[in-house]
Amino acid sequence: MEVKIPVEELREKKIMVCTPMYGGMCSGMYTKASTDLATLCTQYQMDLKFFFLFNESLIPRARNYLVDEFMRSHYTHLMFIDADIHFDPNDVLTLAALDKDIIGGPYPKKCIAWEKVRNAVDSGLADENPEVLEQYTGDYVFNPVENTHKIQVAEPVDVLEIGTGFMMIKKQVFDDFREAYPQFSYTPDHNRSEHFAGDRNIHAYFDTVIDSKAYLGDIAGGSDRYLSEDYFFCQFVRRIGYNIYLCPWMKLGHMGSYIFAGSMASLANLEFAAHGADTSKISGHKKRRKKTTKRKKK
Repeated sequence: MEVKIPVEELREKKIMVCTPMYGGMCSGMYTKASTDLATLCTQYQMDLKFFFLFNESLIPRARNYLVDEFMRSHYTHLMFIDADIHFDPNDVLTLAALDKDIIGGPYPKKCIAWEKVRNAVDSGLADENPEVLEQYTGDYVFNPVENTHKIQVAEPVDVLEIGTGFMMIKKQVFDDFREAYPQFSYTPDHNRSEHFAGDRNIHAYFDTVIDSKAYLGDIAGGSDRYLSEDYFFCQFVRRIGYNIYLCPWMKLGHMGSYIFAGSMASLANLEFAAHGADTSKISGHKKRRKKTTKRKKK
């Protein structure tokens, strides 16, 4: 999706990128994308700030600290980007240009959905280039609105919940949240920093809860789900009239460790097991391709 916005209008969006960074560590891909974002915003003469929170092991508390920093600043848009996310810096500007109250991009969970890979293979989508199978491996961090049967991938879509790993939020949202839910005010523990000395209250915009009446009382949604801090935020802002938008066309990476396992005995079952084998020579390849072509025409 192409989003056009006058640069003067874009400059009105003052973006504060906030990243919880336990142990002070981040991925190289995050670092590269962040430096590219800084360069891009410099070119457009945009007001951009990065704020990193080190060594906070409790992610909801880290996010609440970061929001508090943002609320005391002159910045207009908070951009959560997690330290293990690889992103296109242009996507950050796109989120700002779309001018939604809450909007984010989709990133895959740290798992491989092998059944989707098989589906792609059976559909012939990797016949020309097996490397494209990478595009079919993901389960994504979002939940659709009830009764959603189709998603238009070229435009922002209203969803129930998205992850905070790549989410932009306008300042007014937090003001309205605080007014709607005053009971989520709390005294933070002293963390040896200037603004969190335990001498004032801040707000829990992000928390992990069980969405039941027994746990939350009258403000519960009654789903009985255990909500992560990002889904908690999404659920409770929706209840005060906000929509959550997802940009399905964006491509984000989610860095993580992976055990590269395998079995030479299993490879022996393949007709061509050598590295770089020409899949077009595999028995039945042409026949399956014809079937796939017919299916596409239908």
